[in-house]
Amino acid sequence: MNFLHKLLLLFLLSLFAFQTNGQVCSNYHIDNCGWADKSFFYSRQSRSALFSHGITSKFVIIVYANEEYFVSIAGHKKLGDIKIRVYEDDNKKTELYDNSKYNYEKYFYFQNKNTRKLVIEVTSEKKANIKNPNEKYCLGVLIEFRHMKSANKNNSSKDIGF
Repeated sequence: MNFLHKLLLLFLLSLFAFQTNGQVCSNYHIDNCGWADKSFFYSRQSRSALFSHGITSKFVIIVYANEEYFVSIAGHKKLGDIKIRVYEDDNKKTELYDNSKYNYEKYFYFQNKNTRKLVIEVTSEKKANIKNPNEKYCLGVLIEFRHMKSANKNNSSKDIGF
């Protein structure tokens, strides 16, 4: 009888193992997004998440004065084209970038002269004729930054000191 109990317990545990979602996306942006050159630093504002078809998600980042930013995205191929929009986090919601206007580019650079809050909005493609519309896939947004060099080349300090 003891053997039968062990066999039943093993069977029940194996059923629960198949019911869990085994996809973990916590480092998807690190492992799958394109990186800029080594002069850029990783930003902890980068994100990864589970997405299904046609989902839109937003998050706010702070970009600092006199820094250049590199943003790249990557998503599972079953998600299709990934749309990324960047706009001001204010009442006007001024759009600064939309990759759908650039053939769904996977990365972009920008320079920032003033510290401000931006909203990054990511949307996965909504497809028709999907077998399982609730299936979820990983998507990541990698953000990197570097300090911009002074535009005035006659500056006598030449980036030394405090």
